[in-house]
Amino acid sequence: PSCSCFLGCAVDGHPTPNITWFYSGEPLSLQHRLLALGRIVQILNVSDAPDGEFSCLAQNEAGSLAQKTSLAIQEYQWSADKLMTCSASCGHKGVQLPQLRCLLDGAEVNISHCKEKPKPALQPIACNRRDCPSRWMVTSWSPCTRSCGGGIQMRRVTCQRLTAKGSSVPTSNEACAQVSKRPVDTQNCNRQPCVEWAASSWGQCNGPCIGPRLAVQHRQIFCQTKDGTSVSLDQCSALPRPLSTQNCWTDICGVHWRVSLWTVCTATCGNYGFQSRRVDCVHVRTNKPVLEHHCSWRPRPANWQRCNIKPCENGTLLRGEETARCGGRK
Repeated sequence: PSCSCFLGCAVDGHPTPNITWFYSGEPLSLQHRLLALGRIVQILNVSDAPDGEFSCLAQNEAGSLAQKTSLAIQEYQWSADKLMTCSASCGHKGVQLPQLRCLLDGAEVNISHCKEKPKPALQPIACNRRDCPSRWMVTSWSPCTRSCGGGIQMRRVTCQRLTAKGSSVPTSNEACAQVSKRPVDTQNCNRQPCVEWAASSWGQCNGPCIGPRLAVQHRQIFCQTKDGTSVSLDQCSALPRPLSTQNCWTDICGVHWRVSLWTVCTATCGNYGFQSRRVDCVHVRTNKPVLEHHCSWRPRPANWQRCNIKPCENGTLLRGEETARCGGRK
């Protein structure tokens, strides 16, 4: 993008002098605009004046005076002459990348000033490509020999030197010992105590009944160490937990609902008749009544119901064996 600049002619006189502008000794032919009676000239595109040599000539009846001025064009530009820190101190992979900076007249400025200019291509530069000092090399730890109760895991420790060509060369342990202490090659692992689920004996199979001769029994579940010490349940959470309830067979639940015959309806018609019957929970073998909750796994039969719910004829309502007449007199 083009930009303009303003130049001033530092002269004054009486009467007001006529001012003529020159560029490189020739009358000014660049695109320009005169302001303040010619004392200021605006150069519309400074890129047209690469040499930057301007002068002005002021003339009046008293004489003439010339002044010179120079125009220095400064541009923002990318610089890639500064290098970042090498990525490795030795070996075969060290590289340095040029650090992009934005400069104005050799001074670093905010990088946003150069955003209009294309960035130069950055090529990594090899650095510190030399043999490394001897150092300890370790493998990954082996699996623990025990899952609990204290086990051991191991790894391999060797002294090696990485060359500038990228290969590892075994060296003596003494060479590494001068640099650092040898890493351990064994360590303890899984030191938490071994635990297991334990359960009490099953309780009696005496209910509640959930079917014919079928009940539920319970037992306590707890977590303990191998030596029998009780610990919190969450320490056994990773192990399959035993059941704390199960179904069981018992003669106690060999029961069913026994019903008697319905009684005679209390009315022969109308809205108030009902009849009842006896409902008992009895044992299928002894036929003796037991507590009703033993039969609760089946719906309890109704022990009363409405009956003879129909309109009475001729205003007659029969209740049991008695007959009552209702209605108006003839």
